[in-house]
Amino acid sequence: MDKPMLNSAQLVKHMQEKGIKFEITTTKDARYMLDNVNYYFKLASYRVNFPKNYDKKYINLDFAYLTDLASIDMQLRDYLLDLSLDIEHGIKVILLHQIANDPKEDVYTIVKEFKNKFPQYYNRAIKTFKNNRYEKDMFNKYQATVPVWVFMEIITFGTLLRFVNFYYEKTHYKRIRPIYNHLKYSKHIRNACAHSNPLLLNLFSSKEFLPHPSDPVKAAARLMGVSNGYLQDLKVNDLISLFYLHKIIESKKNERTPYQTRKKAY
Repeated sequence: MDKPMLNSAQLVKHMQEKGIKFEITTTKDARYMLDNVNYYFKLASYRVNFPKNYDKKYINLDFAYLTDLASIDMQLRDYLLDLSLDIEHGIKVILLHQIANDPKEDVYTIVKEFKNKFPQYYNRAIKTFKNNRYEKDMFNKYQATVPVWVFMEIITFGTLLRFVNFYYEKTHYKRIRPIYNHLKYSKHIRNACAHSNPLLLNLFSSKEFLPHPSDPVKAAARLMGVSNGYLQDLKVNDLISLFYLHKIIESKKNERTPYQTRKKAY
């Protein structure tokens, strides 16, 4: 039977029937929250973090705990998305530098090779490129033959991941290896943040149990002082890869340029 959609007053009553209290947050404030600030489906997802009694009612769960978790989760996602965007940009810089300084590589041929191997990813990128209202001039200039620097500009994160795998499997360059090893895990965090999926739920539960973390993730965790036991949670596993990639990619950005060094000497 399909569930009916409830208004805020009905939702408050429904939560009360489930044992959720309104002592810290009043029912009036809860209704305002549901009508103006956040929606029930998002807030209610955090209920899984709280136990129920034998009557299947929540134990010591106040509505305020759900709104606090939602707020903390939002701030966490914003932070992690910033890291993910840094990583995405840094990877493109590394790839373009590597290709530009490789005498065996042609900047047009490599895009054609990728197109031949993954036509669905290439065609999707070109279709999006064509329909982008802000990139009409660039599309008209490069639509016939797309160089790799333009391709890096128009691809999605998913296609970037596919390109990294393609490039590493083609060249086996040492500098690309950690990106190849970790990007496939960190992308789960990036996608969750980009789509506002809750992160702070089901942590260390059977729903997120990872029996065999990968060796590169375990190696990165050792460098961070994180026990292997924590890696058996999917989100922790993926976060390790995200933080590791950010560290090795963004460390270059924090190095002083020769100009900055000279300026400091003055």
